[in-house]
Amino acid sequence: MVLPQLVAITFLAIGGFLLVRGGQELRTVFHILRNDPVPVRSLDGHTGPVEITGTAVANEEAGTVTAPFTGSECLAYTYEVEEYRSSGKHSHWETLDEGQDGVDFIVDDGNARVRVNPDGADVRFESQSVTVSPGTELPERLADYVERTEGVEAQDGSVNLLVTEISLGNKQRFTERRLDAGEDVYVYGQAMRGPATEWGSDLVDAIIGDGDGTPVFVISDTSERGTARRIVRGTIAEVAFGLIAVFFGSAALISVLL
Repeated sequence: MVLPQLVAITFLAIGGFLLVRGGQELRTVFHILRNDPVPVRSLDGHTGPVEITGTAVANEEAGTVTAPFTGSECLAYTYEVEEYRSSGKHSHWETLDEGQDGVDFIVDDGNARVRVNPDGADVRFESQSVTVSPGTELPERLADYVERTEGVEAQDGSVNLLVTEISLGNKQRFTERRLDAGEDVYVYGQAMRGPATEWGSDLVDAIIGDGDGTPVFVISDTSERGTARRIVRGTIAEVAFGLIAVFFGSAALISVLL
């Protein structure tokens, strides 16, 4: 296969991937905006897709989890470590490590409460990032994380040239996204029968989580429309790049075939 064909196919593959992923994101937005959140009280004994909003509260039985970069006690979090890589005129942020964790928590809408199991959720929390330049000493928690994480190395090397010292390595970016107790929360997921509750309790007999009966499972620390806007902001650029890549790939492939 000649080089022009390889280039064309590469553009088409990248463009197709971006369009598929962007389409999935837009599908999520569609489902979020399609219906309105319901009162938590109405979930008592209810099953199926639901949207709710309220305040995130810690479940006494489940407790909290500790976010890796800030050490904050929270209900759910995601994290990502990236390194800035350069090659000639090309540069990009490469993901070295990422993860997600959380515990069952409570959503309180002021009138009733319901349990949420965050396992498998597409979480959309506000991000907090720290970018560290080469040769900079990492804060203690980040240094501890790097020390115990395979695949992530501190970029703190340097060369002493007597008259000056040159730092070696790449910039690193540590991003953490959390749902803290007391924050506003939006949940789109599947309501299922939960453990029985005590008579007179404002905790409904249901639990919201991931399931085959719901097209998406989203947890966000903002409102319904705020969640949709947050997703759309990144998706528009992704779809645009996908269309451009497909256009150039198609044009290149046609010119080769002709």
